[in-house]
Amino acid sequence: MTDTSTKHAMPRATRPVIGHTLRLLALPIIVIWVFIAVLVNIAVPQLEVVGEEHSAPMVPADAPSMEAMKQIGHDFGEYDSNSSIMVVLEGQQPLGDDVHRYYNGLLDRLSQDRKHVEHVLNLWGDPLTAAGVQSSDAKAAYVMVNIAGDQGTQLANESVQAVREIVARSTAPPGVKAHVTGAAALTDALQIIANASLVKITIFTLAALTVMFLLVYRSIVTAAVQLFMSLIALASSRGVIAVLGYHNVFGLTTFATNILTMLAIAAGTDYGIFLIGRYQEALRAGEDRNTAYYTTFRGTAPVVLGSGLTIAGATFCLSFTHLPYFQTMGVPVAIGMVVVVAVRSPSGRPCLPCAAVWACCGPSNGPGADCGGGSAPPSCAGPPRFLSPVPRPSLSVCWPCRGLSRATTIATTCRTTPGSISDMRLRTGISPRPD
Repeated sequence: MTDTSTKHAMPRATRPVIGHTLRLLALPIIVIWVFIAVLVNIAVPQLEVVGEEHSAPMVPADAPSMEAMKQIGHDFGEYDSNSSIMVVLEGQQPLGDDVHRYYNGLLDRLSQDRKHVEHVLNLWGDPLTAAGVQSSDAKAAYVMVNIAGDQGTQLANESVQAVREIVARSTAPPGVKAHVTGAAALTDALQIIANASLVKITIFTLAALTVMFLLVYRSIVTAAVQLFMSLIALASSRGVIAVLGYHNVFGLTTFATNILTMLAIAAGTDYGIFLIGRYQEALRAGEDRNTAYYTTFRGTAPVVLGSGLTIAGATFCLSFTHLPYFQTMGVPVAIGMVVVVAVRSPSGRPCLPCAAVWACCGPSNGPGADCGGGSAPPSCAGPPRFLSPVPRPSLSVCWPCRGLSRATTIATTCRTTPGSISDMRLRTGISPRPD
């Protein structure tokens, strides 16, 4: 009779060379990826800050309307950018002479800022053209200001902020408010709001993933390992893109930073669930930890690599579009996804196959799980761990051995003797009739 506690081990000759090498170097690889993630995040500012400082234009410069606008500014010697904003004056009563004096002083201060303001179209100050920029009830008027920098770039956003500061420092008459609006102002506000909301979205997403890991795995250690690897993938991808953007390899927009962050979280988490799930399936099938690791490597490495590169290639194709909203997402998101695959895929630059990590990721009970999370005969199987209709406590010892210590359970109870009832169940699947 053979000992039924013996697990299926993979012959040394059939082990994948790459997988075996990665397993031996697992701890140094994890340390290296942690070092890279920390380094790229402290070497340059955070991705949102880099996106603001090295933002790309939001409108195509070669569009006929943009070319015509610049040509008008060039022919009249007024401006050479495609960014313009409106300063709107609004009052509770018809605007009088005091508002005109405030308006003239505001225009003088705007015209003095030659770095950010290129031209001020003063129509309300001329009686012949004032009616064109004044409301029918005479309670509102506006002035168009052409600012420096193409719409969406860092200079344009700085110019919008400069105009807002000038307006804020100017004291309006009682009952009168001044507002800064227009296409360039809207683009700047969109970037500020998107960057601020990205932090909240990331925190809520990671919190939801933590709860999901705990509910699915019912193991704090396994959930912590999964969350840790997802965070390393996220931090590495964001940091690498921040470094490249900081050195002007490509321009960034708020759309690129938001999409990159969400895809990095989604892909990194999905690949981790896939790998750990396949590993646990191998353990439940009766394989030992080493064999289960190599089974997982052979079965999931090509899938994870192919899936990640497919996403990277698809996002890279956005760089062939003409609209900057999509074009600026192509290269940054593609590179970020390659980094995520390198972190999570054991066939790329692996970080997953760590023996210490695998020791924590096995199922703690169920068919094919031993008393400590490895592999055990079905007679030692506990209650179903996942999708159980009735909540049951998650145990770290075998179900019939729950009153014994872990060491006693492993040493005595989880083994069957030839001719015993448990041995008969294992060989035939039939329990003997009681005497």
